[in-house]
Amino acid sequence: MSFGDSEAVFKQRAGEIGLETDIVECLTNEGIKTMALFAFSCNFSPGSPDEKPFTDLIRKLLKRDPSTLELSCMRRLFNESYANVASDIKARTEATDETPARRLAPAERASRLKDQQLRLAGISITGQYEPGDTLIDRCISIYDSDRLQYVEWSSAVSREHELLSGTKKDASLTFDASGSLKMAKQQKAEPCSTGSEIQVRYCLVRRALAFDQSNLLDFKLMETWTEKLLQSRLEEPSPGFARTTMKQLELADRKLFCILAEKTREGIKCTITGRPLDAVLKECTESSEVLSLLQSRPVSVSTQPERTRETSSNAGEPPVKKLRREGGKGKGKSKGNNGAFVRIPHDLLKLSCVAATPKNHRICFSYNLKKCEVNGQKCPKGLHVCAVQGCFRAHPALDCQKGS
Repeated sequence: MSFGDSEAVFKQRAGEIGLETDIVECLTNEGIKTMALFAFSCNFSPGSPDEKPFTDLIRKLLKRDPSTLELSCMRRLFNESYANVASDIKARTEATDETPARRLAPAERASRLKDQQLRLAGISITGQYEPGDTLIDRCISIYDSDRLQYVEWSSAVSREHELLSGTKKDASLTFDASGSLKMAKQQKAEPCSTGSEIQVRYCLVRRALAFDQSNLLDFKLMETWTEKLLQSRLEEPSPGFARTTMKQLELADRKLFCILAEKTREGIKCTITGRPLDAVLKECTESSEVLSLLQSRPVSVSTQPERTRETSSNAGEPPVKKLRREGGKGKGKSKGNNGAFVRIPHDLLKLSCVAATPKNHRICFSYNLKKCEVNGQKCPKGLHVCAVQGCFRAHPALDCQKGS
């Protein structure tokens, strides 16, 4: 939205120049609500020697002869309107992919926010819910380009976040329409945090509000998609399945924008029939490509507890065999291995040996059987101490008097 197409900017500038409210109402009642309409309301351009078309227009609008002060203010407003429209036309014809997006005027920005707050009375668009200026400007640039782009969650900042963290200007070298190299600066805000569900919720609501202000998508339709995302996150998964992750939600959100872009190749600007994105959003959110990304995924076998796998693998064995595999009465269970299954040799089981010391240090079975080739205590298989329960001295279990 340029200055020339904004009704709020036109009213604000007319008041700043010095026109009374009743005169501005005379202009708006005749349909002259923007600078663009005022600039082309008569066959006159600033600098022309004949001013009669302009003065006749003013008499027609006011239905009387204007005073000297009123005519002076009208001339100034007309010249500014003509200059703004000429500047907008030049900017559009010379625009390139590297051209920075034009920012909304403060009056237009405040007017859009006020209109949205009146329409959406069920939500308080303040604090964490108020979209930041950089987010609004980005959505406006998407609308002007007539090509849908994805807006990341972290870039959907709030106005409060911009005020507290500030914005920075990124300078870059670009080429203009004539091919000349120039320095361009673009304002960017610090990314916001998306570490928790409530922070993601705030980001998605702000993005939906920004899309609504930019005339891209209806807020209620976009809010339906937000609720669908978070609902899939909160649903309890079936046994053997994991809860839907935040990464899955982001992937589904990105996929939705890809499908929306495919459905709106002809453009996303509002037409007589309505907004193109509004017409296809529900169909895209119910597509199999998007819904498949929100499905709960099976739990991997490697993530199951080790004791559960051990129990399931030994479920069909007789009780006596289970005790022998586990070292009888649970003595062969290695504490130093976090409860993992450890097989104790049969010769050591007869001596009432265990797999670890009371401090959860693993014991070398080869040393206790006098078969270890490593000298000293530094053995990758475990400590060179006696494995007999209650001994743990520096001799093999075969030489221990407690085990004999």
